[in-house]
Amino acid sequence: MSEHTSKKTGRPSNYGTDKTNSHSRPDSGTSAGSHSRQYSDSRSRQHARHHSRKSGGSLSHRIKRFFRHHKLQAILSSVIILAVVVTAGVLLFQGIRKNQKVIQSGNSYDMASGYRNITYKGKKYQYNSLITNILYAGIDSLGKIEKTGYTAAPRADTVSLVVLDKKHKKMTIMAFSRDTMTEIHRYYVSGHDRGYEVDHLAYAYTYGDGGKVSCENLKDAVSRMLGGIPISDYVVTNQTSMTYINNLAGGITVEVPNDDLVEKYPELYEGAVVKLDDSNVADYLHYRDTTQDFSNEGRIQRQQAYVTAYINQAKSRARENPEGTWNQLKDMNDYLQTSITKNKYLDLLNTLSAVEFTDDNYYRPEGENVVGDRHDEFYLDEESLKEKVIELFYEEI
Repeated sequence: MSEHTSKKTGRPSNYGTDKTNSHSRPDSGTSAGSHSRQYSDSRSRQHARHHSRKSGGSLSHRIKRFFRHHKLQAILSSVIILAVVVTAGVLLFQGIRKNQKVIQSGNSYDMASGYRNITYKGKKYQYNSLITNILYAGIDSLGKIEKTGYTAAPRADTVSLVVLDKKHKKMTIMAFSRDTMTEIHRYYVSGHDRGYEVDHLAYAYTYGDGGKVSCENLKDAVSRMLGGIPISDYVVTNQTSMTYINNLAGGITVEVPNDDLVEKYPELYEGAVVKLDDSNVADYLHYRDTTQDFSNEGRIQRQQAYVTAYINQAKSRARENPEGTWNQLKDMNDYLQTSITKNKYLDLLNTLSAVEFTDDNYYRPEGENVVGDRHDEFYLDEESLKEKVIELFYEEI
């Protein structure tokens, strides 16, 4: 068992220390009355042997004799008992399932021919092939991003899908809570496959190797959650990259949406219009009070305000000097993981210049926050998400 893996659940232990309770069980010692119990046990065994002789032999002997004389009856009894146990187990399992949250992960579409053609509520839809989907994730680490080994990678604190629709000249960002409970692909510390299991979306990155496997695993989790739609590329950054990202666009001016940071930064009160710089941008984008339930919600609100302001500002700067922007990206290589090459980047700039983005195009899935045993849990409203997937990615045929 790796030091990074929980002995109880098999989970990576680095999901965070918030709301995790440690329980210890004291060792059991020898009681003061152990000798009297030994004497009592000895007396009981003697009594049992005496009773056995009087009743016609040991219990095992009597059972063997019964089976010899009543073989058919014994077999029938065993079959009946087995049937009762199995039936009870099935009923118990069904009862448990009725009381559990049901996770469908977007897979309840009729996808007989894959994601390209689907049927939903009796209508047929075709995938819009002029869409480019890019996964963005911000991971909870500082310094150089390096491979860590399986199950020891940081968690993904921020998970978003950038949807570039050339046909309708529209850009949408789907922002997912890291606490979203969905199917993720898990691995053992050795790297061997553990299959899929419902868990926090943030763990999809953690269960990889801290490198390409983690990025692809998170990409896979988001794709499955959305019914298998293709995601072409990924961009992953960490906390150290935040100042680089902010400076890439010349510093971002935001309207602060809440008072989460006002104790540490009095200027960052709700409604304030502030230009973020190296002194506060990391906390603005990353900080949350881990002692409060659902504190990730406030962080997502701040990130939404930042992303909305950032995109339009970054678009104009990139158009003015695309080569210069690419060179600036190279400066943050140690704090960046991406599958996007320079040629793809230049092509994406052309796409970005042709699409519009407003605050209305920032989508957060509906669902329910629940206080879990160890961490907050977010359960998607499956029906609402399916309808959004149809709206964003498909056209009726």
